[in-house]
Amino acid sequence: MKNQKSMRESFSSWLYIMGVFAVRETEAAHHSHEMFFTAVGTTKTLLDFTLVSFLDDVEIVFYNKKQQQFVIKEAWVSHALGADFIEDIQQKLKYNEIDYLWALQNWVKNDKRGEKNHTVQIWHNCHLDQDIHVSSRVWCAVDGEDFCQMDEQISHWVAKKPEAEKIVLLSEKIYCSKKVQRYLEDYCVQPMRKVLQSNIRDNVPPEVTVSRYDDPDGHITLSCTARGFYPRSILLHWEKDEQLDVGGQESSSGILPNTDATFHLQITLKLQSSDSGTGYTCVVEHNELETPAVYPVPIKPTTKVGLWYVALSIMAVMTLLLSSAVAFLIWKKRKTTQRSGFLEAHGRSTWSMCFLESTDK
Repeated sequence: MKNQKSMRESFSSWLYIMGVFAVRETEAAHHSHEMFFTAVGTTKTLLDFTLVSFLDDVEIVFYNKKQQQFVIKEAWVSHALGADFIEDIQQKLKYNEIDYLWALQNWVKNDKRGEKNHTVQIWHNCHLDQDIHVSSRVWCAVDGEDFCQMDEQISHWVAKKPEAEKIVLLSEKIYCSKKVQRYLEDYCVQPMRKVLQSNIRDNVPPEVTVSRYDDPDGHITLSCTARGFYPRSILLHWEKDEQLDVGGQESSSGILPNTDATFHLQITLKLQSSDSGTGYTCVVEHNELETPAVYPVPIKPTTKVGLWYVALSIMAVMTLLLSSAVAFLIWKKRKTTQRSGFLEAHGRSTWSMCFLESTDK
């Protein structure tokens, strides 16, 4: 029975390890490109129209109707996309303003006067895996509620609200799945490929810090933070005594972008009060690291504080002893000086009296 239990535990650990590596390989090959279009206006006038584009959660493009300027956040992204593509999409965005005004006029219901402001949002996304286009989707919403959508698996528009059914029938004729797929290929997939294939952005390994905090209630919270890494794919996990199975409550910030197109990630582990927090390490895996990097958790902070108290106590005692010795020396010197003066004065007085007595005789 013990052997069977040991075999089951070993098999479970092996499955876990294989799963970890599978996730790492999947993340390393996966990339996403998202485009958010937002139109605000009445059924008569388009007041505002914006585009925000994200590549692997990093904002790379912004467009606003008021400025009518296609802003690329990073120079290296602009170089990768090319001047011709940028000029082409700028022209397309100006024409899109007419399309979104049409959407406000036809998608919004129960506003006959056309005096209220409404919002139309369209979200495109596409995904690559090992440079292979694996999926794309389009979502549409009106005033914050789902309206209709399309993805490559369904290959046709799907109404999400009853009032969207007529629009979906019209969209199937004007914006059939083939046209939508071609649009996504030209303006979602291909731009992502151009940026990813550009070698202008250097890969950067993560800078990792590990900390420990002892709560007053006796719980211990461990924190591991990886900063400034590129590309986005990274794996952080906790180990105790080189074992993957750790207790406690784990949490993660998720991989978040920095302003310089790098990323950061923080994971935490809250331990039970019965756990001393010893033997824990944070293991980091990234494309720019030749092997997984292991970062041990610092020792208990109270140990350091105790050493400081001991050191300060010793210094205080030495200072007190030194001050006492100096004070004693000063006092002794003063007493010696006073005694010498007294003896000198007393000696002179006695000699004077003897001299006078001898003179009188």
